[in-house]
Amino acid sequence: MKEETNILHIAPAFHSQGGGIFEVVDNLSNAQGDIKNTLVHVLCTSACDIDSSENRTVHNLLPASFGQLFLLFPLLKWIFNQIRSMTHIHIHGAWSFQFLFLVPLVFIFNKKITYQPHGLLSPGCMQKSWFVKKIAWFVYQHYYLLFSKNVICCSDKERQELMFLSNNSKKLSIVSNGLHKSFFETKPKSASRKNKLLFFSQITPIKNLENVFHALAMRKELDGVDHRIDIYGYGPSDYIDSLKKLVSQLDLKENVEFLGPIAREKRVDVYDDYKYFILPSLSENFGIVVLEALSRRCQVLVSSQTPWRDFEYSDLTVFDPDKDSIYQALKATMSSDVEIFNPQRDIDWQGLNDRFQWDDVVKKINLIYIS
Repeated sequence: MKEETNILHIAPAFHSQGGGIFEVVDNLSNAQGDIKNTLVHVLCTSACDIDSSENRTVHNLLPASFGQLFLLFPLLKWIFNQIRSMTHIHIHGAWSFQFLFLVPLVFIFNKKITYQPHGLLSPGCMQKSWFVKKIAWFVYQHYYLLFSKNVICCSDKERQELMFLSNNSKKLSIVSNGLHKSFFETKPKSASRKNKLLFFSQITPIKNLENVFHALAMRKELDGVDHRIDIYGYGPSDYIDSLKKLVSQLDLKENVEFLGPIAREKRVDVYDDYKYFILPSLSENFGIVVLEALSRRCQVLVSSQTPWRDFEYSDLTVFDPDKDSIYQALKATMSSDVEIFNPQRDIDWQGLNDRFQWDDVVKKINLIYIS
């Protein structure tokens, strides 16, 4: 009889607004839970809004804020009673304060620990609140790279960035993220989609929406072309207010709409409603929304500061993230027609389907666990 495998994922950002980290942990832990004789646990914060399921057990024991330090006792009690039974420990993220409390794990159980920073150790992310992060790096964060048995990068771009921080580049492995099977389900082909840009991601400065707005204004002023963009996602209200102010200053009120977050079950329908998708980020370790958009046959415009700069695909246009380059990309890519489907694209689509299935991702990660 095969010995039982117990996998523990530790993920402070495992909640519905956890962005790409949530998507990875959710799909990875569910796919691992489908494997026979495998038990999967997720240790997350008390504020997590995700319930346990048939495939995994969710433990809401990490303090969600410093005001919940009273949770440290039940957390330590659970760790003391359960952690030794775990055959693999997979830690996700970087800068959440909860990582300070988990440092003892990397010293005591380092032979079990796989660490995945999800791009949060990239130079762009390090610059935000750099003084606090510099202190965190020396106090606790560098231990995760130093003592973990394995470190998983989502792309070669992330691996190159981490090579400057890690004392042992041999422990760095590359495993691309996967995509939920719903994105590869075929639907009746519509003859038309909105001839508009779609942006769907967290709304933060690193996403570089300001330069998109400037490029739209240039198209309007220089070429007399009114491109429109719908922006879905969430972010700090003060930052979104500053973006709306910029939109007003550039006379783009009729061109830009902020439509809020998308429910997870509605994402495929939203992608299917647009012809163009744009991700203008200043830095991305993977950019899973690009994969989602490509899987739904959107024509994608993406920043060269993402791993997708090295990906050959018929519906992918890469640009530098400055306003002039975005302007040129819009001018070269966006047209007045609404026809989107081309039989030749099915070849590339099948390539996505074959390459980014979560079952294959799980096989690669499980091999890293036992290496």
